[in-house]
Amino acid sequence: MHKQTRQYRQLTPEQRYQLQALYNKGFPQYQIAESLDVHASTVSRELKRNANNKQYCAKSAEILKNNRKKTAFKFKKYHPRHENILSEGLSMGWSPENIDYRMRLECPEIALSHSTLYRRIREDRDAGGALYKRLPRFGKTRWKGGKRKAGQSHIPNRVDISQRPAIVDKRARIGDFEGDTIYGQNAYLVTLVDRKSRLLLMAKTQDRTAEAVSNVMNTLLNRVSSVHTVTLDNGGEFARHEKVSQSTKAQIYFARPYASYQRGTNENTNGLVRRQWPKGTAFGSLTEQDVSELELRLNMTPRKVLNGLTPIEAYTGRTLHLLC
Repeated sequence: MHKQTRQYRQLTPEQRYQLQALYNKGFPQYQIAESLDVHASTVSRELKRNANNKQYCAKSAEILKNNRKKTAFKFKKYHPRHENILSEGLSMGWSPENIDYRMRLECPEIALSHSTLYRRIREDRDAGGALYKRLPRFGKTRWKGGKRKAGQSHIPNRVDISQRPAIVDKRARIGDFEGDTIYGQNAYLVTLVDRKSRLLLMAKTQDRTAEAVSNVMNTLLNRVSSVHTVTLDNGGEFARHEKVSQSTKAQIYFARPYASYQRGTNENTNGLVRRQWPKGTAFGSLTEQDVSELELRLNMTPRKVLNGLTPIEAYTGRTLHLLC
């Protein structure tokens, strides 16, 4: 009974020297296992790997074990597919973090941490390569968010976020959106983001009048099948919110003034947009195709918060083959 409860494990250096003494004196494997207090399969496996001509050398076995460990590490860290995966991920506008999350999902057997991916990019740069130039934030300054005055008093029939159903906070369903506008030279972007899936809906408007913004919101929300609620900030461009509510049958709520964290999902997504089009970008020159392409790219980017899924996958419930 005692022998049956022992579990397989690797031998320590001290146990290897004991094994050397007993095996080279002709002791049978089951007695060696008893003496070392290990499972018989541990002894059998050790001898198959490291015994030579019916002799066992503890020092040589330890060296062989360490060499195998180094080789196994290098095999994982430098798999032939890694270079293509890294290059493909960067070409899609993904960061090493995004690539890391996606590898865990699609090819966990060769997955690399984002720190290892960054190290590979640095090594490539030091060798004269240009992978680092393809990083999403290369040559761009960080967007620190907009600073504008709240317009609570200019929004008729405003419904405060405190009245919003509790289920929205839980992110338990598709169809609860957060909305905002982003300013660029000569135009604006209207962005709406689903709280659960992080799906982005985005379109350009030449002006930020309440009428123009409400029309764009209706167009965007009519692209999706389900809209329960929309949570907005207090900008005057959302003064025609009742028009949107009537068109989409959605309940519309407003965050408290200066509380952008209450629309954190939308704020984070706007930050991703700003990585591509920093402050000062001439939005007026952007085409409808430019906006649609960035919307699609962000919706096809893996997210840590979604366990490596993309917003489109989280929204539709269908997993795609993207990287490995």
